[in-house]
Amino acid sequence: MSDYTALYPALSTVLSHIEASIQAEQIFCSIVTEMTYLPAFKDQPPLRQLHRENYETSYHRNTAAGNLQRFLTGSGSSEERLILMTVECLLETHEHDRKAEDYLSQMKPASSADARWLEAAGKWHKRRKQHLKHAARTLRAAIGETLWSKGAALVT
Repeated sequence: MSDYTALYPALSTVLSHIEASIQAEQIFCSIVTEMTYLPAFKDQPPLRQLHRENYETSYHRNTAAGNLQRFLTGSGSSEERLILMTVECLLETHEHDRKAEDYLSQMKPASSADARWLEAAGKWHKRRKQHLKHAARTLRAAIGETLWSKGAALVT
C-alpha cells in the first residue's frame, strides 16, 4: 500500500475512538489516584501496581492519538511508520489494560462505600477498554493483516 489517503476516513474514526478511550481513562485515573488517599485502599499493594500501569496505558493511548493526528494533518515523516506505531501502541495499551484489570480485581473493599469506589473504577476501566477495542478493530479492518502484523511485530 503506497497511497494511504484512502485510509483518512477510517483513521479519523480510529482517532475518535482513541480520544473517547482517553477521556474514560482520565476519569479512571482520577478515581484510582483519589483511592491512594483513602485509608481502605492506600496500603493495598495492587493499588500501587494499578497506579503504575496507568502510566503505561496513558503513554500508549496518547502516543497512538498523536500518531494519528500527525498522519491526518500530514505532519508525519512516514505515513506507514505512523500506522505501524499506532498498531504497536494499541497492542501495548491492551496488555497494560489487562494488567490493570488484574490489579483492580485484587483490591479488597472494607465496606460497601469502599466497594462503590471499586465499582466506579471498574465502570471507567471498562469504557476505556471498549473504546480501545473499537479503535483496534477499525484500524485492523482498514489496514489489513499485512500491515497489522508488521505493526504487531514492533511490540517488545
